[in-house]
Amino acid sequence: MIAPKGTSSAPLRRMAIPRHRALLFGILLLSLGVRVVYVLQSQGSPAFTQPSMDALYHLEWARAFSAGQPYQPGPFFRAPLYPWFLGALIRLFGERLLLVRLVQAAIGTTSVGLVYLVGARAFDRRTGLLAALFAGLYWVIIYFEGELLLPVLEIFFDLLAIWLSLRIEERLSPSRAALAGIAWGAACLVRPNVLLFAPLVLAWIVLLVRRARRTGTARLLVPAAFAVALAAPILSVTAYNRIVGKDWVLVSSQGGVNFWIGNNPRSDGSSAVVPGTRLDWWGGYYDSIQMAEAEEGRALKPSEVSSHYSRKAWAWIGSDPRAALAHALWKLRLFWTDWELSNNASESFFANRYGPLLRWLPLGFGALAPLALLGFLLAARAWRRILPLWGFLPVYTASVVAFFVCSRFRVPVLPAMAVLAAHACWRLLGMIREKRLLPLAASLAFLAAAIGVVERVPASIDRSDSKGLWQLGVTDSQRGDLDRAVEHFRASIALNDRYSIAHQDLGIALRQLGQTREAEESLRRAITVDPGNVVALSTLFDLLFASGRLDEARKVAGEAVLRSPVYASARYDLGRLLLLESQELQDSGAESGAVKAKLEEGLQQLRAGLELSRDEATTFNCGYVGGKALLKLGRPGEAAAAFERSLGARPDPNSAAQPDAAAWWWECQASLLEALDAAGRGDEARAHRAELVRRFPDDPRAAKLGAAAGR
Repeated sequence: MIAPKGTSSAPLRRMAIPRHRALLFGILLLSLGVRVVYVLQSQGSPAFTQPSMDALYHLEWARAFSAGQPYQPGPFFRAPLYPWFLGALIRLFGERLLLVRLVQAAIGTTSVGLVYLVGARAFDRRTGLLAALFAGLYWVIIYFEGELLLPVLEIFFDLLAIWLSLRIEERLSPSRAALAGIAWGAACLVRPNVLLFAPLVLAWIVLLVRRARRTGTARLLVPAAFAVALAAPILSVTAYNRIVGKDWVLVSSQGGVNFWIGNNPRSDGSSAVVPGTRLDWWGGYYDSIQMAEAEEGRALKPSEVSSHYSRKAWAWIGSDPRAALAHALWKLRLFWTDWELSNNASESFFANRYGPLLRWLPLGFGALAPLALLGFLLAARAWRRILPLWGFLPVYTASVVAFFVCSRFRVPVLPAMAVLAAHACWRLLGMIREKRLLPLAASLAFLAAAIGVVERVPASIDRSDSKGLWQLGVTDSQRGDLDRAVEHFRASIALNDRYSIAHQDLGIALRQLGQTREAEESLRRAITVDPGNVVALSTLFDLLFASGRLDEARKVAGEAVLRSPVYASARYDLGRLLLLESQELQDSGAESGAVKAKLEEGLQQLRAGLELSRDEATTFNCGYVGGKALLKLGRPGEAAAAFERSLGARPDPNSAAQPDAAAWWWECQASLLEALDAAGRGDEARAHRAELVRRFPDDPRAAKLGAAAGR
């Protein structure tokens, strides 16, 4: 509509504002509705009430936080803001994960509103509206906002920080700079690599101040306000790490480990595994620490573990810069590939299977990314004005590529990409309307090239449902439904025969079902695919050991120790095999010196396992079998200490879920009493018998041990 000649257009502008607000309200309502429906649908997923890996780690930390208890000793291994947020929700609602996810859906909708504000501030309202629509209906964002993972807060704080920073360009005031600084600081407490972008924002503010020709104190006040506000939340966590955690760690100590994961000769650019460690969360965590300490020859603080792996990564980069450059380019390609690389879970599998609504949302990375790249180029002339948005795309991309690439790490940049993609759409439409054929042809040519690059998914990426089916099998195993678990593991392997952990877990399930021949075949296949799979090696050892195939078992145990010198279960396996061999030597009439040497060799392995162990089962097993060896060697005092260490790891007979755990607990108690008596500590033995009778008055095993006091 054109205003009549001689009249003001201001009333028309005022009329246009409500229309934009109505459209924004509609987009926000649609975004919220889609998120709520998805959360309700996703209740059918086993991961909804039974999270694993990082989601479980966050949930356990949140439980401790809500109860006012510490979670991990030392400084924070990971940035704390999301677990604190989750813990606050649990404190408020209890562990009602549906309500938690609905709150996250509301935060996600707020982030859609922030997308509008960023787009409107950087360009115009129509860009903000289209960008908000893109972000509101992008299935990957919706999926992650329903998970117990970082993206829901990452997106919110990153967008808030970008928007608040853009406002500084309009009015250079310390208060606006401080608000932006606090937002960037909070974003760093969700994911610290955002801190790589904050200095660029500070430099941009300094540039704005110089261009505004501020002088004197005014010239320093705005940048100083930003820097101080940025540092405040970060340094408060640093102070906690130093005072409570007893270590100098800025925010979290995982940076060096992650840098090594993404920059080592065996890295595929996506898998989050430290070479030589177990594949489960805590196994990988403890193994990486113990490997660093073994290589350094001393105990290490978390900051020193991080520095150790950083040095290893830089040493590899320096020793083979060509390979390192090729690997970095490979990770860059993975980042700009139209496939969601799974890390904790198979996003595409679970979203499609348990969130059917998401199947109907058409926007994906293959459409958004090329448009965003075009928008990035078309906005280049305005880079000074919109640097907090324009610069975020390349810097955040680089911060991910420097480590390793997965869908979850790519999510925080998607809203910024939505804004740039919306800008590209409107610019293309303007070129068409204005018949600017040359710029239009160049833009379309670039867009076609970008689509070609993004849509060309590398052949090495597994795009099947193999990982998702394996995860369903793991959930079935945890629930005790082994038959169903076997079905899912077999289905996973049928889609990807090179998936070692699926073969491993199939072997474990088959063995529990008594199908030992098939179990052995699966375990051997797991080891063939991944010779470093120490869990498969240990499980195969146990199967061979139980069937009396000791020569084969010894080879497998030796291979496991060689592959992972810090894997405690492999030490236990080798130790109990050596003890059995010592018994066979004794039964065959061998010299006592040979028997003793074999016992000492086994005891050395068990002691190594005891020192390496970080789980209750392995600690109990190593201590118990080691105590038996010490009794045979005639060292009852040391044996008593070993049995006590076992029982310290498992203080209650019913605290472990393993078969026959209670029976072994009582056997360990009997062995402890035997060792105390043999060591001449009869008073302690009698007191311990009396304590057992008191604790378990109705248990005949306690009564039997108590009756032995009179003998």
